[in-house]
Amino acid sequence: MPDYSRRKRGKRPTRNKMLIICEGEKTEPMYFENYRTPQNNLDVIPIPSSRKDVGSIVEFAKKKLQDLDIKGGDFIWCVFDCDENTDDKISTAYKNAGKSINMCLSNPSFELWFLLHFSYIETSLQNNVLIGTLKRQIPDYCKNSDCYQILEPLTDTAIKNSKKLEKLHLDNGTELNSTRSNPSTQVYRIIEVIQRFNNFS
Repeated sequence: MPDYSRRKRGKRPTRNKMLIICEGEKTEPMYFENYRTPQNNLDVIPIPSSRKDVGSIVEFAKKKLQDLDIKGGDFIWCVFDCDENTDDKISTAYKNAGKSINMCLSNPSFELWFLLHFSYIETSLQNNVLIGTLKRQIPDYCKNSDCYQILEPLTDTAIKNSKKLEKLHLDNGTELNSTRSNPSTQVYRIIEVIQRFNNFS
């Protein structure tokens, strides 16, 4: 179990770091940037990436490990979509990530996390259908949109819906870290880590 207290370096407390390597260059970094505040007990650092292949994202994350103290409570996450990856690529990437790199898959894409703030859906989705459904809730949504203020009050709903979907797949014997887990998203795991840090007293 991680220690959610702040680390001590000499006499001065420092915040633990969470690096989030994002497949997307706009949507994901913009969303996670909202968690990077002085009031946050965890220093959340989203890093955009032009890489779409999950294997390349993991290799990029490995280079960033030197900036972290994993044993001291730092974290690194790879956030990626299923839509442009195969089962073989996903499986290999998870193996290469090892224990130091946390993986966060959204199937078909990150926007599912946004949609689950508003409603639960368990029907398999193509990405264009997902975006269209999301726009019913956020009419002006686009990749450049920062919709955090709309989503934030509904975060607990999104976590609940994400876990409900995950349980559905597990009950059906579906491998979560695969193309077969449509729809599903693991973004809630990152948010729960952030929440635990901020709830620590």
